[in-house]
Amino acid sequence: MNEMNITKSTFMEYLRCKRYPALNKIYKRKDTDDLEKERYYDLISSLDNFEIDDDQIMSFDTEHLDVMMPYFSKIEVLLANKVSSLFKGETRYGIKYGEQKLFLRDYLNFNLSCFVDIYNKSEHTNIIEVKATTSRKYLDLGFSIDGVKQSIFYKDDDNILHLKEKLDPDLLTNKKYMVQRNKLKDRFHSVGVYVYDLLFQRFVIEEDIKDAKYYLGIVNSEYVFDGTYIEDEPIYDTSIAILIDLTDLTKELLPVMEDEIKEVIKRITEDDETKVKLGNYCQLKKMRQCIFKDICYSHVPLKNSLLEFLDKHHGFKTSEGEKYDYFELLNDGYLTMESVPHNWLTRKNNQIQRDCALTHKEYFDIAKIRSAVGILKYPIYHLDFESFPCPLPRYRGEKAYAQSLFQFSIHIEREPGVCDKEKDHYEFLAYDHSDNREQLVKELCECIKDDGGSVMVYNESFEKTRIKELAKIFPEYSEQLLKINERLYDLLHVVKTNSKLFTSLGYDDERSKTINYYHENLHGSFSIKKVLPIFSNLTYKGMVVGNGMEAVYAYARYKQYDETSLKVTREALTKYCQQDTWAMVEILKELRKI
Repeated sequence: MNEMNITKSTFMEYLRCKRYPALNKIYKRKDTDDLEKERYYDLISSLDNFEIDDDQIMSFDTEHLDVMMPYFSKIEVLLANKVSSLFKGETRYGIKYGEQKLFLRDYLNFNLSCFVDIYNKSEHTNIIEVKATTSRKYLDLGFSIDGVKQSIFYKDDDNILHLKEKLDPDLLTNKKYMVQRNKLKDRFHSVGVYVYDLLFQRFVIEEDIKDAKYYLGIVNSEYVFDGTYIEDEPIYDTSIAILIDLTDLTKELLPVMEDEIKEVIKRITEDDETKVKLGNYCQLKKMRQCIFKDICYSHVPLKNSLLEFLDKHHGFKTSEGEKYDYFELLNDGYLTMESVPHNWLTRKNNQIQRDCALTHKEYFDIAKIRSAVGILKYPIYHLDFESFPCPLPRYRGEKAYAQSLFQFSIHIEREPGVCDKEKDHYEFLAYDHSDNREQLVKELCECIKDDGGSVMVYNESFEKTRIKELAKIFPEYSEQLLKINERLYDLLHVVKTNSKLFTSLGYDDERSKTINYYHENLHGSFSIKKVLPIFSNLTYKGMVVGNGMEAVYAYARYKQYDETSLKVTREALTKYCQQDTWAMVEILKELRKI
């Protein structure tokens, strides 16, 4: 037998492209042949499919998984309890290496292996792949019938999700239904990647067990925690866990999986390290971004590259009307903004970006910026929240992955440019992991007076959603909170743009959609971390807590610190959040000068 052991995570990585196995062999970047690492790496898939800044790309040995691991383990326990209560019989699972049931299959002289998160033997063998994601992304797969949108899934009496074709086979001829269903078969889609994990397991297990049923086990997005605690531990009922029956779908895909396993084996055998075309399998800026990205993209410039074009996912069109996606252009040698002909850029914002790259000059729409700044009302309350995105609800009224607020910072700018970094700063920080939300709300409402002043944030959707959630959970403060929401003013709209805002200010649709500002040092991003260095000498470098994820880790580890370390951590959190609101003060000050 070949010494190579192909685990689920190995397979998913080696399936990216033919170059990956050879690079992995050379650089030994990941222990993909180590069974003990299998579960640890597998958890990364639960953090998949959201974009993060380049400076926050996390590798597999990141502290993120260490912080979240207790919650992932708890989800496995909750789902194991759910499975035991539903199917009865014998249930085997484990939150430590070696406790889960291991299956092996000898295939073409390679050893295929998989641990089963939950193995249940009752009337049938039930295989459950646990993912720390929610049911929302599956229930949102919808299609329309007579103008009414409905999910492609339905729930049975046991609260198990099934594809609706089980009730109505004619749906398999419905094009709208099939478009959504096919997303489950796409390993690069946020729902398909989990199906592929389960599919690999089925291929390994199928040789030994022919009649097994296959499920994804996830968290119920509709579950609201009632706040029940026993000995400081939250108590959830079994409805927090939900199963998706994918038995028929994985059976349908078995021939596909066999072909792809053969392809992975071929790649391992050929050991070909030559360059390959760049593509979506690189999964740029995703949690599963390829660990060899820097090698394969070494020829792509770090500044003014094609990858920095805004809305590049919509593609580009040549003067002859041919449309190309950005990977096609990269592979054809169009690496920089300048290399793309101006008349291929049908979006005004891309034309602006290219011109900035060529001239090395920044772009302003002075009139729009002045119009937006002109509607501000004083005093301005510069507001920023910090939150903990817990996979399981921690407090009353929360759902899974609720952004639990633990901190706010406010700088009050009394008049244009009149704000002291220390004297006009107000903040709240939860000093432990008990439910401090009501105190946060109370102090927030006390700090932001009912004076009509603008409440400035950066990227308002986050703050607006959090405030709405708090208003629902704490109805006695709802009137004040909702009034604050009505006064939110997004500084991002001044720097970038917002069609609704600028249309209301009298600008036509085209100009309202066009960015207000661009500088080549933005690198295609309008995050506050990219904008701040252009308008200020302020920096987050060297700070103990220097970005949002570090704030999450610091807060999450409160209980691990001794008294001295906890004091240092709290001070670091305060300084970080204060920096975020002071950054808005500084950026606004410079925008007024335009």
